[in-house]
Amino acid sequence: FAQMVKAQAPGAKKLIEQNLAATFRQPIRVIITESGLDFHGLQAGVPEWATATALPEQNTIYLQPLKDTSPENLAVTFRHELAHLLLFQRLHGHQPPRWFDEGMAVLSSGEFEYQRFIALAQIALSGRYIPFEELDERFPSDAEQARTAYLQSESLVSFLMAELGRQNFSRLLDRAASGEDFYLALGESSGMSFQALQDKWAGQIRRRYGIIAVAGGSTTLWFLITLLFLSAYIVKRRKSSQKQQMLEPGYIYPPESGIDDVQAAGEEEEDDIEWH
Repeated sequence: FAQMVKAQAPGAKKLIEQNLAATFRQPIRVIITESGLDFHGLQAGVPEWATATALPEQNTIYLQPLKDTSPENLAVTFRHELAHLLLFQRLHGHQPPRWFDEGMAVLSSGEFEYQRFIALAQIALSGRYIPFEELDERFPSDAEQARTAYLQSESLVSFLMAELGRQNFSRLLDRAASGEDFYLALGESSGMSFQALQDKWAGQIRRRYGIIAVAGGSTTLWFLITLLFLSAYIVKRRKSSQKQQMLEPGYIYPPESGIDDVQAAGEEEEDDIEWH
């Protein structure tokens, strides 16, 4: 797992830094617990379905042993939590709405590939989604609802990036980093109220995915979903044919070296790794 993290980190770092127009300034600590029981025991209030968490104030990522140890799944999990840390640094410790934080993390990680289509198609067909105001501070504890919240948050963040453009999106982050109210900064950056932005986003989802319902109703929808699922599964299995490395309990990724040094860490002495 250590070698896999080192291999994935440079690409993950580059993608996240591009999206957030920021660079890592502090060392990162990654702790892998010996079991899921230890993982949840060390952190109060973590949902049962969670497999990894980020503590931005401590610049720390917690991981529990994953059932899927394929390279792509480990990379996705790492990128998601890494994004939380960088966003915290980018905003100088100011907390954005939870939906924005999680949306940026999902966008940076590239997770939920085929689930994304399903969730957005269902929103297009039903016209219903979780109001983002309800996702300001916390996400649902139910795993299925939480997944929907993650996906619609990623979709809205993608929409905002396209709507504002890279320059204005970066300015939005600058204003949030200065301590300005996020929604006020977003409204002035976009020239629209947050409700108007939500409505425009929802309209885009309906236009983009609602055509399926017009073309053939729910039967066509689920047929396409099945094809997409099978395609995603085949791609995943092909990638998984690479040599898989199991997670090693007790591993701590170097508290002394920053993420900028990850690629070189494999060539340095083992003092960069602490084993517990």
